[in-house]
Amino acid sequence: MRRYLLTALLVVVGYSSPVGRELTLSEALRLSTEHSHTLKSATARTAAAEGAKRAALADRFPTLSVAAFGLYNSEVPTLDIELPPPVGVSFSREVGTSETYQADLRLSLPLFTGGLLGANIDRARARLTYTDALAQAERDQVLLQMRLAYLSLARADRMLDAAGASLRRAEIIAADVGVLFDGGMADSVDILEARLGLDQAHFREQSAAIRRRSAEIMLLTLTGLPAMEQLEITGFPEAIPGELMQAAVLPGKPELKAAEAGVKLSLSGMKAARAGYYPTLSAYAGYSYGMPNLDRFQNTWNDYFSFGANLVWSFNAGNKVGAGVRAAEHEHGAACSERDRAVEVLGREAKLSLQNLKLARKRYETAQRHLRVTSDSYRLAAVRHREGVLSANRLLEIEASLTEAESLLAGSLVDFFVARSAHYFAIGSDKLREGF
Repeated sequence: MRRYLLTALLVVVGYSSPVGRELTLSEALRLSTEHSHTLKSATARTAAAEGAKRAALADRFPTLSVAAFGLYNSEVPTLDIELPPPVGVSFSREVGTSETYQADLRLSLPLFTGGLLGANIDRARARLTYTDALAQAERDQVLLQMRLAYLSLARADRMLDAAGASLRRAEIIAADVGVLFDGGMADSVDILEARLGLDQAHFREQSAAIRRRSAEIMLLTLTGLPAMEQLEITGFPEAIPGELMQAAVLPGKPELKAAEAGVKLSLSGMKAARAGYYPTLSAYAGYSYGMPNLDRFQNTWNDYFSFGANLVWSFNAGNKVGAGVRAAEHEHGAACSERDRAVEVLGREAKLSLQNLKLARKRYETAQRHLRVTSDSYRLAAVRHREGVLSANRLLEIEASLTEAESLLAGSLVDFFVARSAHYFAIGSDKLREGF
């Protein structure tokens, strides 16, 4: 009685293998972006570029500088005057004091820099756009890698299901051959072939299980989940959608934005180089307070204000500015060529990925028809084998064809979503960040 109660308790509690964690594609994409160290580094570089832009903008504002000091001199210079007779007068006076205290405030404002300040601001903005585009490109790379890993596990799941179905069919064939052998309608060769087919089916299932675990470990690594955890893919479509895809690269493609930012970066370099032809003009205002201050002969505290302008214009005998301008112009030409090359390459990749997507759709439709034919063939062959008309060897060959057709359909379904993910990446679609 106690044994029966223990058995019932095990059934109630659920004496079975643990259920894996359910993971949708959307959740996997979110986890991968949160875990990616590459993406964290790119985000930090973007934040640094934002700080550099704010620093460049701050150069347009006035600058306030403060300086203060105090000192003590053990000896103070003196002024000695002696008048000869008939005046006969002499006197001596210290110049300054042994103690000196001084505080200076200076406010300066750039009035004209020949475009250098504007060029520096444009350069900082372009660098921020460039860095942000690179960060977006890194994000797309992470998302594509995550989608491929997720689809790899989905493929492994379906291959494991196909291997399991093949194993069950091999077990049924082996049992049928045993029945026929007992009835004298099969010989020992049929028994051996059935056992060989069963061993091969066991090996296929074990290999599929190992490949699934490898894909699972890869997915766990990308999401940052513990390596010992088990995953269960959920929300995977059972058929391909009938949506239409475009072949043109979207304007928001990060690589395009980075190439355009490179052109703007070179333009700002040209402006900065040409600023060397012009003078710089700045205005300043100051306030000074100390003891002694203006009057070095009076040991008293006093202060004063000062206002003025500063003009600087320098020339280089070797035409350094001109050489710098020509170099910047060549850099601009190189950036324009790089942008044009990026547009051409990205457009080509988008068109090729669309063709691959169309091919994946045709492959899936062909695999569907192939599976229907091989399923009907196996069903008829199994009936003929039970009637003793078809040999076990021929039935095993047909079963192998059915297993191949099931694997082909499962693989072609996943291949379509792989091709679609690659096309999303190629055109810069926001759907790369979404689930199915």
